[in-house]
Amino acid sequence: MKLPSIQYLQEKAVTALKRFPLSIVSATIGVVCAIYLIEHEHYQGNLFPIINLMLCAALGIPLFFCVTVFSEKLNFSFKIKTLLSLIATLILVGIYFSLPNSDESFNTTLPYIRYAIYNITIHLLVAFAPFILKKEINGFWQYNKVLFIRFLTSVLYSGFLYVGIVLALVSLNLLFDVKIRDQFYFEFWVIIAGLFNTWFFTAGMPKSLTNLDNNYEYPAGLKIFSQYILLPLLMLYLLILYGYGIKIFAVWDWPKGIVSYLIVCVAILGILNFLLIYPYSKQKENKWIASFSRAYYFILLPLIIMLFIAINMRIGDYGITINRYIILLLGCWLTLVAIYFAIGKTNIKFIPISLFTAILITSFGPWGMFSVSENSQVNRLKTILETHQLLENNNITKEQAIDSISYNYNHEFKAQNELLLPDSIKNDIKSILDYLNDHHGLTKIKPWFNNNYDTEIASFNQDKRKWERVNEAKVYMNALGLEYTHHYTNNNQTYFSFSAENMHDKVLDISGFDYQVKLNSNYNNLESLKTFQINNKEYEIKIQTSEHMLLLLENKQLKSTLNYSGIVKNLMDKYKNSNNTYNLPIDEMTIISETKEIKLKFIFDNINIETPDNTLKTSYLSGTLLLKINEETPLNTKELE
Repeated sequence: MKLPSIQYLQEKAVTALKRFPLSIVSATIGVVCAIYLIEHEHYQGNLFPIINLMLCAALGIPLFFCVTVFSEKLNFSFKIKTLLSLIATLILVGIYFSLPNSDESFNTTLPYIRYAIYNITIHLLVAFAPFILKKEINGFWQYNKVLFIRFLTSVLYSGFLYVGIVLALVSLNLLFDVKIRDQFYFEFWVIIAGLFNTWFFTAGMPKSLTNLDNNYEYPAGLKIFSQYILLPLLMLYLLILYGYGIKIFAVWDWPKGIVSYLIVCVAILGILNFLLIYPYSKQKENKWIASFSRAYYFILLPLIIMLFIAINMRIGDYGITINRYIILLLGCWLTLVAIYFAIGKTNIKFIPISLFTAILITSFGPWGMFSVSENSQVNRLKTILETHQLLENNNITKEQAIDSISYNYNHEFKAQNELLLPDSIKNDIKSILDYLNDHHGLTKIKPWFNNNYDTEIASFNQDKRKWERVNEAKVYMNALGLEYTHHYTNNNQTYFSFSAENMHDKVLDISGFDYQVKLNSNYNNLESLKTFQINNKEYEIKIQTSEHMLLLLENKQLKSTLNYSGIVKNLMDKYKNSNNTYNLPIDEMTIISETKEIKLKFIFDNINIETPDNTLKTSYLSGTLLLKINEETPLNTKELE
């Protein structure tokens, strides 16, 4: 094999520059922006314009590539090609101005999700643009084969080049003590991955796409890779998914949400595999490939049904989000593709064109993924608030005004509606508000509130770093009179915590009692809480957690009992909608028991209740026990520790 000369490489580079100038210019702009960001990584100012320019430049590489190959294939004149390039430039400018201009922007997540959608659609466009008006199925396959091989080759060359440069820099540092800044390594990677890789990729594209339909060269390695690596893996994944499907019907265990993503991945893997070996299915000796390919789409249909069941269960429970919309969209697309090829159609251009069309159509409008997901979550929140009487006629009924948003805001706020809702519902509200705030903003729910905090939030967040700013979702959840926190719940076992008013600030009335004992312990059934002595007698306090009973033993013998089950029942009945209840009146947390020999009074600081198997069990207890023991010589009141 003859190695290419320097002159040859120069000629290929110049040819690529002349043929794909705007793609290479875009790559250069993107690389310059990336290096600038690396050099100014600790810069405190606004870097969003540079970030957005870099992203749009990266998008320009495949977009201008599309313009070039499309124009060449259809033999467009220079004027038409220039017009198409101008349109592509205007598209990039529009995308640039659609991105956030600072991290103080209203929403910095959704525009970048849109950007990701644009990126996917443009790369899909690259796959079929030159052949969209042509019936050249073999030419279409050969063109994508070239793209695939050029991509792998470019990545391989770029990888080896980068490793070589890194080793050279490391050698200079170790052998000659040349100081190399850490940023250099990243910058070299950016240059190679962004500029060299793009230039190398375009330099290897065929000079003309006209005769590709008459090219019947198929790499043997591609057949081996597809037939002996991808195909066995595909069969393994199909067996696993079908096994899971059998399990569902055998034990009636509904599919988990993750199965939707697995089915999508396996389905796309199968489609890719049969695309790679498509030409071989046209050969007489390989007719089994065509038969198996058609059978695959029949095999895929039951898995697609399982996908719809799984994702619809998630949607039924939690509404539509952007991710679930995309999974649902891919499910519909896979159904269309499976039916198309199952009925005997063979036009493989249908795959990228249909996916491109589906993504493009659903990326905007009231039917699109962004509008539908936002409306779904807003309606879900509305239903929850109406069900629990917090929203009526689109007005919050128990709105809690927030005096001011300040640094002490977190400590000063006391939620007034915390006891009105179960913890699971409060978690749902928080989840919805977080999702809306992160992806769509809270614009649609703000009219429900009497107070609008936009100005105050903007004023507080001005000139502050991201982690110092107040969370808008938190403000509006607090305006609902709810704490902005996740409440940990368990379907089989729920935990309830009840706390009295701040006992540290209270002076207890201990008149009528002789002794004071502090109890504060975690324990199991019949476990000792406290042991102490009075007049040479040993006393011990134990607990029966299931019966909610405190036991006082004197010299190992039961002396008295204190049954607090009534307190537990009253607390559970009154505050069952909340797992965490604070600042309860002392009288709701006090129990008294008296006999001729002894008088007991227990004031709870805190009591935690578990509900394993629908039973109530004490899991934690703290408080103050007051004792009066009837003896011949009363003792002065004192604290026993």
